[in-house]
Amino acid sequence: MRNALAHGQQSDVGRERQGPPRRSLSLALDGPPVRDHRIEASVLGGWLTALQTAVTSVAHALDDQRPTHDSGPVPREIQRATKLFSSAVFPSSYGMVLEEAPPEAQQELPDISAGESLLDRAMSTLLDLTDRAESGDAAEDAVLAAALPLGRRAAGHLAQLTGVVADANAGVRLTWQSPHVGLRSSSLSSSGAQRCRETLRTADFAHRSDILTGTVVGGSKVRGTVEIEVPRRGVVTVRADREVTALLSAYADRTVLAEVMVTTARSPLGREHHSYLLIDLDLAEG
Repeated sequence: MRNALAHGQQSDVGRERQGPPRRSLSLALDGPPVRDHRIEASVLGGWLTALQTAVTSVAHALDDQRPTHDSGPVPREIQRATKLFSSAVFPSSYGMVLEEAPPEAQQELPDISAGESLLDRAMSTLLDLTDRAESGDAAEDAVLAAALPLGRRAAGHLAQLTGVVADANAGVRLTWQSPHVGLRSSSLSSSGAQRCRETLRTADFAHRSDILTGTVVGGSKVRGTVEIEVPRRGVVTVRADREVTALLSAYADRTVLAEVMVTTARSPLGREHHSYLLIDLDLAEG
């Protein structure tokens, strides 16, 4: 059914049927593939398929309950919790609303913090990436910094997603609405999508283990990170797949040995970005 909805808004009828507001993504596609509020089926189908794959892959990479994997199947509970369902369409130029999975699927994964879900984090990351792809001369570094912690697989799926927009010479505006994050929008042009795709497709990802010796000087429960001040290197931010509050309580202002997995992304121009994932943490002897 076709509803003339204002961009980024949901149907009042839908709200009455569904009860409390639910998470939803409004997307508006424009450019040559869209004419008279209609879009080529191949472009729409490719975009929706790539979007779902990217969202699920990013959510898996962000899941603090298990280490990030670049291979193997995404757990079924994450696939179910991040599944998107088509709802209303609106003519701006071609718009569609995608809603979150039913509540029973969402309940398989615990909320991360104050009601934030894994789907919220995945969508926020996607919008971070599209914002950075439009940052002009700094886009390459910004895109790599956003995608690096996600790993090779998620970065590849994001490259495929932005490739759909680039190849179709289209543009897209994404608006994520959530009880936790409120309303947030981002736009991606065809040129920004091309920059993003090329940056992610040509980046070389490498992994190695390392030991950091330093002092725990801070951290963030919201971001799931611990900050370690390492002599001659400064403060290194390390992602932790465990309770940050407990780590800070046990190790704050103490010298530690941190075993980390270091992921390095290198661009064709030689730029490097590093990301650190905590494997083990212990007090340094003496």
